[in-house]
Amino acid sequence: LGLLQQQEVEFYIGPELPNLTDFQFESILDDPLMACIPTEIYGGEKKLLLSDLLRYPLILLNRKTAVRGLVDRLTAAEGIELKPQYEVESAQTAVALVCSGLGVCVVPGIAISRNDERMRVVPIDHRDAHRSVGIITARGYVHHSFSEQLMNLIRTNLRELAN
Repeated sequence: LGLLQQQEVEFYIGPELPNLTDFQFESILDDPLMACIPTEIYGGEKKLLLSDLLRYPLILLNRKTAVRGLVDRLTAAEGIELKPQYEVESAQTAVALVCSGLGVCVVPGIAISRNDERMRVVPIDHRDAHRSVGIITARGYVHHSFSEQLMNLIRTNLRELAN
Protein backbone atom coordinates (compact mmCIF):
# COMPACT_ATOMS: atom_id res chain seq x y z
CA LEU A 1 0.00 0.00 0.00
CA GLY A 2 2.97 2.25 0.52
CA LEU A 3 3.75 1.98 -3.18
CA LEU A 4 0.21 3.16 -3.95
CA GLN A 5 0.54 6.12 -1.60
CA GLN A 6 3.84 7.12 -3.18
CA GLN A 7 2.30 6.65 -6.65
CA GLU A 8 5.00 4.16 -7.64
CA VAL A 9 2.21 1.80 -8.74
CA GLU A 10 -1.28 2.72 -9.90
CA PHE A 11 -3.22 -0.19 -8.43
CA TYR A 12 -2.95 -3.34 -6.36
CA ILE A 13 -4.88 -6.59 -6.79
CA GLY A 14 -5.70 -8.44 -3.61
CA PRO A 15 -8.06 -8.96 -0.71
CA GLU A 16 -9.96 -6.17 0.96
CA LEU A 17 -8.02 -4.90 3.95
CA PRO A 18 -9.27 -3.10 7.06
CA ASN A 19 -8.78 0.65 7.49
CA LEU A 20 -8.43 1.60 3.82
CA THR A 21 -9.31 5.25 4.42
CA ASP A 22 -6.75 6.58 1.91
CA PHE A 23 -7.65 3.95 -0.66
CA GLN A 24 -10.55 2.83 -2.76
CA PHE A 25 -11.44 -0.87 -2.95
CA GLU A 26 -13.42 -2.27 -5.88
CA SER A 27 -14.63 -5.78 -5.12
CA ILE A 28 -14.46 -8.10 -8.12
CA LEU A 29 -15.05 -11.54 -6.66
CA ASP A 30 -16.04 -13.31 -3.48
CA ASP A 31 -13.33 -15.83 -2.55
CA PRO A 32 -14.43 -18.57 -0.13
CA LEU A 33 -12.08 -20.30 2.30
CA MET A 34 -11.61 -23.94 1.39
CA ALA A 35 -10.15 -26.93 3.19
CA CYS A 36 -7.85 -29.20 1.21
CA ILE A 37 -7.82 -32.75 2.56
CA PRO A 38 -5.43 -35.53 1.48
CA THR A 39 -7.37 -38.18 -0.44
CA GLU A 40 -6.20 -40.95 1.91
CA ILE A 41 -7.92 -39.35 4.92
CA TYR A 42 -10.90 -37.84 3.12
CA GLY A 43 -14.11 -39.12 4.69
CA GLY A 44 -16.62 -37.87 2.14
CA GLU A 45 -17.27 -34.53 3.84
CA LYS A 46 -19.15 -32.02 1.69
CA LYS A 47 -18.13 -29.12 3.98
CA LEU A 48 -16.19 -28.60 7.22
CA LEU A 49 -17.03 -26.58 10.29
CA LEU A 50 -14.17 -24.65 11.86
CA SER A 51 -14.32 -27.03 14.83
CA ASP A 52 -13.84 -29.98 12.44
CA LEU A 53 -10.34 -28.70 11.70
CA LEU A 54 -9.27 -29.75 15.21
CA ARG A 55 -9.41 -33.42 14.10
CA TYR A 56 -6.61 -33.06 11.58
CA PRO A 57 -2.92 -32.22 11.44
CA LEU A 58 -3.24 -28.64 10.28
CA ILE A 59 -1.30 -26.60 7.73
CA LEU A 60 -2.00 -22.86 7.89
CA LEU A 61 -0.63 -19.79 6.19
CA ASN A 62 1.54 -17.73 8.52
CA ARG A 63 0.25 -14.87 10.64
CA LYS A 64 1.49 -12.21 8.20
CA THR A 65 -1.16 -13.21 5.65
CA ALA A 66 -4.66 -11.76 5.38
CA VAL A 67 -6.09 -15.28 5.10
CA ARG A 68 -4.54 -16.33 8.40
CA GLY A 69 -5.92 -13.19 10.02
CA LEU A 70 -9.38 -14.13 8.79
CA VAL A 71 -9.06 -17.73 10.00
CA ASP A 72 -7.81 -16.55 13.40
CA ARG A 73 -10.68 -14.05 13.80
CA LEU A 74 -13.30 -16.65 12.87
CA THR A 75 -11.93 -19.33 15.19
CA ALA A 76 -11.41 -16.89 18.09
CA ALA A 77 -15.04 -15.77 17.78
CA GLU A 78 -16.09 -19.41 18.22
CA GLY A 79 -13.67 -20.08 21.07
CA ILE A 80 -11.55 -22.42 18.96
CA GLU A 81 -7.77 -22.45 19.18
CA LEU A 82 -6.10 -24.02 16.16
CA LYS A 83 -2.63 -25.47 16.64
CA PRO A 84 -1.06 -25.92 13.22
CA GLN A 85 1.58 -28.55 12.58
CA TYR A 86 3.00 -26.35 9.83
CA GLU A 87 2.87 -22.63 9.05
CA VAL A 88 3.83 -21.65 5.52
CA GLU A 89 4.29 -18.49 3.44
CA SER A 90 2.11 -19.37 0.46
CA ALA A 91 -1.08 -21.22 -0.42
CA GLN A 92 0.83 -23.21 -3.04
CA THR A 93 3.18 -24.55 -0.36
CA ALA A 94 0.23 -25.45 1.87
CA VAL A 95 -1.46 -27.34 -0.99
CA ALA A 96 1.80 -29.14 -1.83
CA LEU A 97 2.08 -30.33 1.79
CA VAL A 98 -1.53 -31.58 1.64
CA CYS A 99 -0.76 -33.45 -1.59
CA SER A 100 2.17 -35.06 0.23
CA GLY A 101 -0.27 -36.30 2.89
CA LEU A 102 1.06 -34.13 5.73
CA GLY A 103 -2.25 -32.61 6.82
CA VAL A 104 -5.23 -30.44 5.97
CA CYS A 105 -4.88 -26.81 4.92
CA VAL A 106 -7.24 -23.84 4.75
CA VAL A 107 -6.61 -21.56 1.80
CA PRO A 108 -8.58 -19.18 -0.40
CA GLY A 109 -10.48 -20.92 -3.17
CA ILE A 110 -8.81 -18.82 -5.85
CA ALA A 111 -5.46 -20.44 -4.94
CA ILE A 112 -6.54 -24.03 -5.59
CA SER A 113 -6.29 -26.13 -8.70
CA ARG A 114 -9.09 -28.65 -8.20
CA ASN A 115 -7.67 -31.18 -10.64
CA ASP A 116 -5.24 -32.85 -8.24
CA GLU A 117 -6.32 -36.38 -7.35
CA ARG A 118 -4.13 -36.41 -4.23
CA MET A 119 -6.56 -34.14 -2.39
CA ARG A 120 -10.21 -33.23 -2.01
CA VAL A 121 -11.43 -29.65 -1.67
CA VAL A 122 -14.38 -28.77 0.56
CA PRO A 123 -15.73 -25.38 1.67
CA ILE A 124 -15.44 -24.11 5.22
CA ASP A 125 -19.00 -23.94 6.54
CA HIS A 126 -19.18 -20.51 8.16
CA ARG A 127 -21.10 -17.48 6.92
CA ASP A 128 -17.99 -15.27 7.17
CA ALA A 129 -15.46 -17.75 5.72
CA HIS A 130 -14.79 -15.73 2.59
CA ARG A 131 -13.05 -12.58 1.49
CA SER A 132 -13.50 -10.01 -1.22
CA VAL A 133 -10.75 -9.78 -3.83
CA GLY A 134 -10.48 -6.75 -6.01
CA ILE A 135 -8.55 -3.71 -7.10
CA ILE A 136 -7.17 -1.19 -4.60
CA THR A 137 -6.28 2.29 -5.81
CA ALA A 138 -5.24 5.51 -4.12
CA ARG A 139 -8.31 7.64 -3.45
CA GLY A 140 -8.55 10.50 -5.96
CA TYR A 141 -5.69 9.34 -8.19
CA VAL A 142 -6.35 9.70 -11.94
CA HIS A 143 -5.21 6.60 -13.82
CA HIS A 144 -3.52 6.47 -17.19
CA SER A 145 -5.54 4.95 -20.03
CA PHE A 146 -3.22 1.93 -20.23
CA SER A 147 -3.83 1.26 -16.52
CA GLU A 148 -7.59 1.40 -17.07
CA GLN A 149 -7.27 -1.09 -19.93
CA LEU A 150 -5.23 -3.44 -17.76
CA MET A 151 -7.71 -3.12 -14.88
CA ASN A 152 -10.55 -3.97 -17.28
CA LEU A 153 -8.70 -7.13 -18.37
CA ILE A 154 -8.11 -8.08 -14.74
CA ARG A 155 -11.77 -7.51 -13.87
CA THR A 156 -12.86 -9.73 -16.75
CA ASN A 157 -10.38 -12.51 -15.94
CA LEU A 158 -11.11 -12.54 -12.21
CA ARG A 159 -14.86 -12.70 -12.84
CA GLU A 160 -14.34 -15.60 -15.27
CA LEU A 161 -12.16 -17.33 -12.68
CA ALA A 162 -14.94 -16.99 -10.11
CA ASN A 163 -17.47 -18.72 -12.39
